[in-house]
Amino acid sequence: MKLRIHGDNIIECERALSLIALAYNGKVVAKSKNIVVPFYSIQLKDKELFEVELLGGHDRWNVNFNTELTKYGAPLREATDAYITKVSKDTKTEELLLAIEFCNALPAGNNAWQRNGRAVTCAEIGIPYFYFAEIGGVELDGDRKVKAPRFPNPIVPFSYLTSSKSLNVVCVPIYESHPAITDELRKKFTHIFGKEASLNLLKSIIEQSQTDNAMDVLIEKGTTLVKILSNDRKRVDTFRALEWEEFLKISSGQKKAEWIKNHPNKQFWRKKSSEKVNVTKTFKTLLTKTQELNLLSIGAKEIPICLVANGNIKKFASLLKEIYPSDNIKELANKIETKNKPLIVVWVTGFKPRGDDSRPDRGLVPLARMLFGNDIDILTIVFGPAGKQTWKTFKDNSPKLATDNGLWQAVLNLSNYVLADSATSEYGVLTSIVNRDLERKNVKVIFNSAKPSRNYGEHDVDTAIHTLFSRQLSANIFESMCNPPGGDWSGISYLDFTDKTEYRWTSLPRVSTTKAKRPDHIIQIHTKKEEIFLVIESKNKAKDLDENIGERLTEYVKALFKIQPTAYKPNKEDWKSFTGKKTPLSKFSSYSGGAFVFKSLDEMKTELQDGKLDFIFAFEFNNDGSKTIGHLLLSDKCKFLNSIFSDIAMQFNSSFKIKIY
Repeated sequence: MKLRIHGDNIIECERALSLIALAYNGKVVAKSKNIVVPFYSIQLKDKELFEVELLGGHDRWNVNFNTELTKYGAPLREATDAYITKVSKDTKTEELLLAIEFCNALPAGNNAWQRNGRAVTCAEIGIPYFYFAEIGGVELDGDRKVKAPRFPNPIVPFSYLTSSKSLNVVCVPIYESHPAITDELRKKFTHIFGKEASLNLLKSIIEQSQTDNAMDVLIEKGTTLVKILSNDRKRVDTFRALEWEEFLKISSGQKKAEWIKNHPNKQFWRKKSSEKVNVTKTFKTLLTKTQELNLLSIGAKEIPICLVANGNIKKFASLLKEIYPSDNIKELANKIETKNKPLIVVWVTGFKPRGDDSRPDRGLVPLARMLFGNDIDILTIVFGPAGKQTWKTFKDNSPKLATDNGLWQAVLNLSNYVLADSATSEYGVLTSIVNRDLERKNVKVIFNSAKPSRNYGEHDVDTAIHTLFSRQLSANIFESMCNPPGGDWSGISYLDFTDKTEYRWTSLPRVSTTKAKRPDHIIQIHTKKEEIFLVIESKNKAKDLDENIGERLTEYVKALFKIQPTAYKPNKEDWKSFTGKKTPLSKFSSYSGGAFVFKSLDEMKTELQDGKLDFIFAFEFNNDGSKTIGHLLLSDKCKFLNSIFSDIAMQFNSSFKIKIY
């Protein structure tokens, strides 16, 4: 069987590849020497189980997953980190098996629901969806001192469980320990870690066999996590204990609303007025008077979603007409009043003070849909200060907003009603009544096979660097960091080659206080004399490199390595929180490099000088990516790299040649 992994970048591809290998207890063996399209064999006892091809960078292989999934009725165009597909025997088509999301960001605050849109996109059309996240991560202050662990609101992981149940699809959160987790927290959460169970589920999906047992295990782990998170909250502001299980058993959104309404311990919803953005007087009035109606919490008081239940529907509709005496509001309010059924209200700021999108807010309406399903109406109220052109487009052609903007796509495609009351709208309050009679095709997703784009750029540069250096431990070379486009900056590592302990610095700043620049790649070279770090900035074109970038790159690692790491991992052991007082790196050398697509030697020389870099690595790709030339320009102090790069190039036979200047 031949599988393909389509990833947001090469690192997401590799993570999915690792999961498949672990699921089958197999080992990953390079099958081709193509450094642009890595091709591996997963073997068990020297027998090949699969061929797996990695395609890094979405929309670069004549396959657009957003377009393909919307053909089947997917409500949003939200691509996930990795898609695993099975290639047909005649290689003409691929069948989508599952989607995977990897989240290494702290799953707290509005970050927690940022990826719900990707989940609902897959779940709505029956595509299995795995959401990998970490628990036990810590927030750091400006001096990189640990402030406190951060946790998601329990309603967020719970939304995956409700979506799985109501849509009868695999849509599961899988939590692992964060590298910096304390021993106390590891002990507390050990029984909710779900990676092993996810491997059984992954294997069942690839083999298209029964998934119930593995799903049950993950649902149980997810429910247990939700209970722990809610019980640990200082205030009783979420469901507690068995309430989660009761709610989960209810499949209908209307019945969920009735359950909340009739619950003896129901909570009233409250929302603080927004102080960060400018809002209208009418919105302030709406928020104040709405809360006087004592609308209900949907299980978490702090999130901006509430329930208008029977008895309050007509009062709420009258309130809308009272505050906004315009014809479009009357039409919307009358529809709500006439239906007189429970209504979910989602409050979306949507835009930052300067008018740019608040990306996490894309996940709010998807979160509501995942919790309550499609048989309940949602009113989304947008009140942030979007640009004036946004409101003109909303008034004249609201579907165009959904086509051009991810936030509006989520709002307009998943809501039944939209009310926009923004301080930047010269048209006053605006509304949209959405037709949600969407066709869902819960069938196999099959599309024409991927083909090389032959349009090479930064993704290919990053893939090439990663392919060359990521499996070189036997040569005393360790990939400390790879951060391609769409990467998550999850950390920088240093490997102590004497005892194989890995030290990791997490929660990385983009730019340090010294204006140093976080690199795209860090390669550690261990020698008898010292540790060497190659600190590389990668781009599509040479001209995209900043002037004097070299000094900023090396300054970043110098500043970072002076302080203690956040975690460490002894050889063949789990990650542990680092509590030492000293950094494990006392002496090292760092050399800065620029990498891009090759154009000319003169261009390389210019960038070496203007960027104050120590070396330049430029890649010349042929039409199908099967043969690549690496052009290496070395400063005098980097001549030692000549033999190192030459030795690596020899491993790739004729598919990769190197020219050193």
